[in-house]
Amino acid sequence: MLILNAAQINALVPAHGVIDLMRHAFCRDYVVPDRQVVAVPGGNGDRLCLIMPAFDPAAGGVVKLSTIFPGNQSKGLPTIQGTIVVFSETGTPIALLDGGAITRLRTAAVSALASMYLSRTDSSSLLVIGTGELAPAMAAAHCAVRPIKRVRVWGRREQAAASTAAAVRALVSPDIEVRVSPSLEEAVAGADIVSCATSSSEPVLFGKWLKAGCFVDPVGSFSPITREADDDAILRSRVFVDTYDGALKEAGDLLDPLERKIITRKHILGELVDLVVERVKGRTHEDEITLFKSVGTAIEDLALAHLVVESAAGGATDE
Repeated sequence: MLILNAAQINALVPAHGVIDLMRHAFCRDYVVPDRQVVAVPGGNGDRLCLIMPAFDPAAGGVVKLSTIFPGNQSKGLPTIQGTIVVFSETGTPIALLDGGAITRLRTAAVSALASMYLSRTDSSSLLVIGTGELAPAMAAAHCAVRPIKRVRVWGRREQAAASTAAAVRALVSPDIEVRVSPSLEEAVAGADIVSCATSSSEPVLFGKWLKAGCFVDPVGSFSPITREADDDAILRSRVFVDTYDGALKEAGDLLDPLERKIITRKHILGELVDLVVERVKGRTHEDEITLFKSVGTAIEDLALAHLVVESAAGGATDE
């Protein structure tokens, strides 16, 4: 069985290639059962285990096992960890991949893909809210598709924000200015793109801070009881999601205002595939605020896992 760690996966797959891979993946006829969310005993009662399967009828499938342990931050460990088992078309386990690396690469790539339809083409300033392992990957992906000149990083802990900024600098062009922002409100007000990658259970991003024409990318919350963006941010935005199936079951940023009738289902204008095949128009004018709510889908894990396995075997394509 092929076993690959995070460093090996990162070396095999160029980030820009993952963005195009995701464009094709959302148009494929993959079979994606509902993911299972299991409570894990211990901690503060907030530990979870996610089981995410996906299958290509002609080429096997994957199952991702992820743990979410919020208490790990105090131990210097990632909040989200996991592994992906890859099966051949005969059901034979053929690879074991680092789940964190796959998740970071595919999550960031999907947000960058959405940005290509929803952010202004002249977007030059990016704000990353959050200091977890996903944050640098989000910054790098957004910088790959827009002419970003300034990246700001905000986090509740100063040292963590500084470390995240350093990690971002290592991934983006040296011509891009990367700094820690002491004021979240000021950083939001000056950003063309706002990417949230936090584990916050309550909103950290407020709609009254958003400037005209910005693109909002909240990816951190993926349960009905967690939120990163407040009601005003949702109301002011043209809203799109990665998939209706996932978002309408797990996106607290949308489910909470839907339940309280702050918005209706019609406020969600489309899913990512609608943008990719041009069924729905993304950005319609320069001053509107757009928002892409992603909770993740095993479609992404399946496509990237297959590419990684092919690359390791020396049989990768340019797709």
